[in-house]
Amino acid sequence: MGYVKSGYLIYTIKGYKMIGGFTFPGALFGDYPNCLHNLPARFDIIAGRKTEVWMMDAIDLLSLYENDPYINRQGRQFAESAYNSLIERFCSFLTGAPKERYQSLIAQYPGLEQDVPQKEIAEYLQITPTHLSRIRKELLKQ
Repeated sequence: MGYVKSGYLIYTIKGYKMIGGFTFPGALFGDYPNCLHNLPARFDIIAGRKTEVWMMDAIDLLSLYENDPYINRQGRQFAESAYNSLIERFCSFLTGAPKERYQSLIAQYPGLEQDVPQKEIAEYLQITPTHLSRIRKELLKQ
């Protein structure tokens, strides 16, 4: 488990070379349930450019949960937030066009384009870099 101080992290699904998600400054990261239960991670977490993180061992985190109600509540809120994020991403892929998904991503993370290479954004959206370039050009004309 950890916290992103600066930069960004990329989640890649183990065995695949595709980006499944990002984590930006001010957010917690980790394969939360598996970390807490000492199970193998389901994905890899890769640092982007100029990334600094703070990390904590799961044993220490569990101890904090047991001894501090505030931190315990924060852990529950983190799990709820992660679940909501996963559901939103799943629904957007089922119902949203690539342009809508891109606009939503940029609205959610305003500095994304300055920090994350376009190739990685396209991979996350599951479109080609060329398609992303077309979307960006179309939006600039508006």
